[in-house]
Amino acid sequence: IFIHPANKQYSKCLVLVGASGDTVEGFAPLVTEFSKHITDTSFCSFNFSTTCSEGSLLDLQSQELQEVFKELTTKHDFNEINIFTTSMGAYATTYLLNNNTYSTIINHVIFYDPADYYISAKFAGSDDSTWSGPDLYRPNKEVVSNRLKLIDSQAKISVVHLTLRNYSKSGYIDTDFSDRGFDHEFGYPRLSKQMVKHFYHCIPVKNQAGYIKEAGVPHGGITRYGNIQANLHKVSLTCSLLLKTPNS
Repeated sequence: IFIHPANKQYSKCLVLVGASGDTVEGFAPLVTEFSKHITDTSFCSFNFSTTCSEGSLLDLQSQELQEVFKELTTKHDFNEINIFTTSMGAYATTYLLNNNTYSTIINHVIFYDPADYYISAKFAGSDDSTWSGPDLYRPNKEVVSNRLKLIDSQAKISVVHLTLRNYSKSGYIDTDFSDRGFDHEFGYPRLSKQMVKHFYHCIPVKNQAGYIKEAGVPHGGITRYGNIQANLHKVSLTCSLLLKTPNS
């Protein structure tokens, strides 16, 4: 677990919950940019497991996020914790919101282009694990987003959908990472817009803080695809505005 800045702790903390493969090092540029727009806040990042010898990787990551919160609530004096979660991190975050031990300290959660999964999926990352832009979102089993209907807390929850069309039925349109920030008229967003919107519809009305569409930022490649500095600026600015809203 990495806390920034290391030499000073604020009363508020923003926890970054990424996808499998998002690391402390990978999130470092985003933390730096966040600190320019979100002041008087500590930032927490950590590494999820990327493999699981048995059972579900998604469930293992859910346990790991709860362990992170156990440390944040027992070893630190944070009065308020906010969460920025993207992609696969939505699974563990949703389960955390169902945990009454930690949900009471959570003030605002930003689901930044969340990916939905069947509950207890054996592995996350294969082609059929979530729903991409070209896919028809019609789950035939219980999905994790439905668990948002069960939350019993005062946390405000925002959902951001990334509308950049850089994906096709056969994968990314552009091979080069630097080109994946281009929007293609006949392309699709990386994730299904129906799926992302379903996350918001599952949130109890009292917890809903806003659903917005973000153009120009590539899913899963904030620090790798397209214009990286522009990505970082847009993400941090959007999140800082959401966290400053009156109902947050």
